Amino acid sequence: MFRVILFAVAAVGLLAASPALAEDYTLKLYKSKKGDKTEHENTEKTVTTVKLSNAGVDKKDEIPSGKKETFTEEILEKKDGDKKATKLTRTYTVAEKTAKGMTVKESVSGKTVLIEKKGDKYELSVAGKALTESDAPDLFRKFNKKDDGPQNDDLLPTEPVKVGGSWKLPADKTEKLIKSLGEDKMKFDPKKSLIEGKLLKAYKKDGAQFGVLEFTITVSLTDIDLNGQMFKTSADSKLVMKGTIDTCIDGTVEFEDGKMEVALDVVTEIPNAGTLTLSVKTTGVEKARAKK
Repeated sequence: MFRVILFAVAAVGLLAASPALAEDYTLKLYKSKKGDKTEHENTEKTVTTVKLSNAGVDKKDEIPSGKKETFTEEILEKKDGDKKATKLTRTYTVAEKTAKGMTVKESVSGKTVLIEKKGDKYELSVAGKALTESDAPDLFRKFNKKDDGPQNDDLLPTEPVKVGGSWKLPADKTEKLIKSLGEDKMKFDPKKSLIEGKLLKAYKKDGAQFGVLEFTITVSLTDIDLNGQMFKTSADSKLVMKGTIDTCIDGTVEFEDGKMEVALDVVTEIPNAGTLTLSVKTTGVEKARAKK
């Protein structure tokens, strides 16, 4: 009898200690469609440090800046398969920038902006009045930049992954995505640059599958554009972008809590001026919720 009891206790202990079979997850993010209404909240803080060293004399400037925006976006027209909607509105409750210790409202703050693709470019207007690029430069750049820029979908693995599992994008895809990031403002060494991802966590919420994803983009820089002129950079110059996203990973719910850190560190020689050291550190938070 005692042997049976002891055997049963031992078996229960072994079962409790045995790890459950890890589940594989095919990662799929929500794709926006016509009729979607989404609430967004984005904040960024940046510190740019510039140091010029020449003949033993250092000149250093530290420039803080930031931005904040909250808006509701409604998609009025979008074709299947397109990354961007062709017609949408953004109603801004907050749109502001901070520079040199001063915070100023942007022209779109408190307004509803109609964003519509006409031909190969997007046009912006408020209450029927066209906006110029100088009225809303960030918005113009966002919608009129090339469509080959990396989206969250582009960073996902093609195969299922377990919690704790990681992946690297193929070299050809990595090179294409990083090249689109630079927008001809930088050159890089594709052999030393990579894009990595990891599934940190998976959990259920309201019947949908959620997860926390981590992405790291590391770019080994060789040249950088400064005021329209390309300069060679030191061997350790690089751009590192790291982000974590808490989101729905079965593609059924529009939800995102994202945090990102961007660090640009560049050293280059400026003829007749000295050694330029440029450091740009940016932190940001992005939130998106389907509006009920």
